[in-house]
Amino acid sequence: MLALLALVLPLTAMAGPYPDKPVTLVVPFEAGGSTDVSARVVAKALSEILRQPVIVMNQPGAGGRIGTRRVATADADGYTLLWGSGSTLAVAPILYPDQTYLTTLVPVSLGALQPFLFVTSPETGARTVADLVALARQKPDILNFASAGVGSSNHLLGEIFMSATGTKFVHVPYKGSTSARDAVIRGDAQLMDEVLAPLMAQIKAGQLVPLLVTSETRIPSLSDVPTAKEAGLPDLSITGFFGLMAPPKTPSEVVATLNAAMRKALDSPDLRKSFETMSFDVGNGSAEDLATIIAQGRERYGRIVADRNIRVE
Repeated sequence: MLALLALVLPLTAMAGPYPDKPVTLVVPFEAGGSTDVSARVVAKALSEILRQPVIVMNQPGAGGRIGTRRVATADADGYTLLWGSGSTLAVAPILYPDQTYLTTLVPVSLGALQPFLFVTSPETGARTVADLVALARQKPDILNFASAGVGSSNHLLGEIFMSATGTKFVHVPYKGSTSARDAVIRGDAQLMDEVLAPLMAQIKAGQLVPLLVTSETRIPSLSDVPTAKEAGLPDLSITGFFGLMAPPKTPSEVVATLNAAMRKALDSPDLRKSFETMSFDVGNGSAEDLATIIAQGRERYGRIVADRNIRVE
């Protein structure tokens, strides 16, 4: 027995520091959306810093809860992580309070921020919020509003839009923002909102018409698009966020290693250039600030859910 222990102990001592194998970064939505494209930029930077492959795994479904659950129930060793967003971290816990795993994840780093953009289909003929509101009031419960799923951030922002404008759209949930965007392009839906990155190319191509941006000030790349406040909808002044999360009970030293790597990644010129191209604001890397933004989001979205009496099955 002692001889066996003598063989095992040196092997244990020889185990390398974290990470010593590839890391999986789960994106709980389909490829091509804002969560996915930002995750891939971060994964590339982290791979270089950690000197291990950081592999993006898309696991869409149930408004992001399937992928989130995968991470929440994974081994707490730092090798399965979540690139979370407001939908999964702030909204889902409000709508699904019985699914307690949604609140057990450990904040690691605030990675990116980006306002939302409301768009419509060119087929509507609307060029402003007022145009679309007038059309919707003429056709209540006929025009469709597309979202990334029931309980997603863009679903709730759509609810705020309808409440603030006194309109009634039919909510059509999809498996992700890419599918929702494509529905508007096809004319199957007449309204959607999403953070900027997945919409810019289609706007430039004339496939989507921008109506308003939820930032406090206008954005340079769409300088003619009014802010929510300018459009008379101040309740829509909401910023989307993305952050790195770890399974519950992940060792503090692993979290610290990941946080340090994220801060270094967020300072890298390549990442900053990529984020700038996609109109993302670079996060400050703070775990504490990510936790604060999540808490504030849950409070705000909780009020929306209560006011609009939103229920999910």
